[in-house]
Amino acid sequence: MTDRHDDYSLTPVPAAERRSWPSVAVQRFGQVSSFQQFIVGAILGYGMTFWNAVLAITIGSVLLEVITVLLGIAGVREGLSTSVLARWAGFGRKGSALVGLLVAISLAGWFGVQNGIFAHGMHALGGAVPEWAWAVLGGVVITAITVYGFRIMAWTAYLTVPAFLLLAGYSIVDALGSHSLPALVSGPPPGPPLSLGAGTTLVAGAFILGALMTPDMTRFNRTPGDVVKQTLISVTLGEYLIGLIGVLLAHATASSDIVGIITSSSGVLGTLVLATAILKINDWNLYSSSLGLVNVVDVLFGRKVARVHVVLVLGVLGTAASAFGIADDFAGFLTAVGVLTPPVAGVLIAEYFVVRRCRPVFDALREHGSAPGAHRDWMPSALVSWALGTAFAVFFDFGIPAINSVVVAFVSYLAASRLFPARRRTKEGTGMLPLIGREELKREMDEGTVIVVDTMPVTYYEREHLPGARNIPGFPYEQAAEFTDAHAPSVLPDPSAAVVVYCANTPCRNSEFVGARLLELGYTDVRKYREGIEDWVAAGYATESGPQTTAQPAPVSGNRTE
Repeated sequence: MTDRHDDYSLTPVPAAERRSWPSVAVQRFGQVSSFQQFIVGAILGYGMTFWNAVLAITIGSVLLEVITVLLGIAGVREGLSTSVLARWAGFGRKGSALVGLLVAISLAGWFGVQNGIFAHGMHALGGAVPEWAWAVLGGVVITAITVYGFRIMAWTAYLTVPAFLLLAGYSIVDALGSHSLPALVSGPPPGPPLSLGAGTTLVAGAFILGALMTPDMTRFNRTPGDVVKQTLISVTLGEYLIGLIGVLLAHATASSDIVGIITSSSGVLGTLVLATAILKINDWNLYSSSLGLVNVVDVLFGRKVARVHVVLVLGVLGTAASAFGIADDFAGFLTAVGVLTPPVAGVLIAEYFVVRRCRPVFDALREHGSAPGAHRDWMPSALVSWALGTAFAVFFDFGIPAINSVVVAFVSYLAASRLFPARRRTKEGTGMLPLIGREELKREMDEGTVIVVDTMPVTYYEREHLPGARNIPGFPYEQAAEFTDAHAPSVLPDPSAAVVVYCANTPCRNSEFVGARLLELGYTDVRKYREGIEDWVAAGYATESGPQTTAQPAPVSGNRTE
C-alpha cells in the first residue's frame, strides 16, 4: 500500500499517471472556493461597498492567478512537488528542506485548525455528541482519504464540490431571500471602513499559501494549457462566486461572522455547508504537508519515508490537537509563519523562468525519469532573497505585503544571479574550484546527477577509476589545457552539466588544471573532489577498470605519463 499510494512524492509523475484537466480542476476549485473565501468576502462586505469589494477581489485575484499559473506550469513540466522542485529551482538541497519544513508546519497546523472548526460546527448542530468526538471523526475521515492519495482525493472533490455549491446556494438564497439585491449592491458598508489596499491584501493573503503549493497538484496535469484553464476557472469563480456572496451576506446581516450567519439562518443545512467546505479543502492541507515532510526527511536524514506513513503521523497529531481544543491556539502562530511563504514563490519563479540555471538539470531528469539530487546543499542567493522579501513585507506597510514580498524576492534573486554568477574565475585560472566531499559525491553519483571526470593519464585511468568516470588527462600540467580543449566536446557535450573532477590525491593538481580550463571554456558547474581516488578506495567504495566507453575523446598527442 505504501508504494502504491506514494504518489511520486520524490520523483516526477510519469506521463501515464497524468490526469484529465477536469479531475485536477475540480480539486483546484475545491481549494479556492473554500469556506475561507466566504470569510474573506464577509470581512470585505462588512467594511466596503459592493463595488469596492469587487475591485479588491479583482486586483487580488489577478495577482494570485499570475503567481499560480507560473508555479503551476513549472509543476506540470517537471512533475515535481513544490519542495522537491525547490531543490533545483533556486534553493539547493538543504534549502529545499527549509521550504518543505515551512510547508509541513503551516499546512499540518491549518489541517488541525480547520478540523477544529468542523468539530465545533457539528457539535453546535448535534450537542449530544461531544466536540472532541467530532474532531476525531473528521480527522480520521480526512486522514483516510489523504492516505490513498490523488485518485481518491479527486473522487472526494467530485462529491463534495457539487454538494458544497448546492448547499451553499440554497443557504444563501434562504439568507438573502428577504433582502433587495439592488439595495445590497448599492448600500454602504455596515461596519468600519476598510481601505482598498487592506481589502486587496486580504484577498491575496488568503490564498498565497495555496498558490505556492500549486505544483503539488499540477504535476498531475498533462499540459501547461490545462494549468491555465483550471486556474482561470477555479480562481475566478472561487474568488468571485464565493467571495461576492460573502460580501452580500455581510451587507444583508450587518455582520462579518459568516459562520454564525450561515449556521444560524439555515440550521442543519448551514452546518452541512460548513462541513463540506472544510472536507474538500482539508485533505489538500494534509496532502501537501506530507509531501513537504517527505522531502525534509530525505534531505536531512538520507531516508525515503513512505508518504502514507507521514500522512498517518501528521493526521494523528493534527486530529489530536483539534480534539484537545488546542489547534486554535496555533492560529496566530500559523498566520505569523505565513509571512515566510510568499518570497519562496518569487525565488522559484525567478530561477525557473528567468535565470534558468536549473533547466539542464530538469531536462536530464525528464529524459532519464529518475529523481536527481541537488547540485548544492545551500544557495545563498535564494536564502538572502527569501529573507529580503520577508523583511520587506514585515517592515514596510504599504501596498499588498504578500505581493510585495514576492516581487522583492524575485528582483533580489535576479540581481544576485547577475552579480554573483555560479562560478567565479581568478586571473590565474586555478585555485578557484568549489570542493565536494566524498559522501556528497557518492550520493550524487548514485542519483545520476553528476558527471565524474578522472584527470589521470590514460594508463592510470584504464587501471582504476571511479564508477562511470570519464577521462580528460591533466598531466603534464603544461598540456592540461590542450588535452581539455580536445577531449571536452566529446566527453562533456553539455556545458551546463554538473561536473566533478578528481585525480590521485590531495597533492595531485591534474584536476585543478582541467577544472580551470573547463570554466574558461564556458562550463558553468564544475567542482573538485580534492582527496581523489585514494580517499575513495580507502573508504571501501567500488571502482572500475578498463577503457573509456561513455564517450570517445579525440586523439591528443603528447606525453601522457606522470
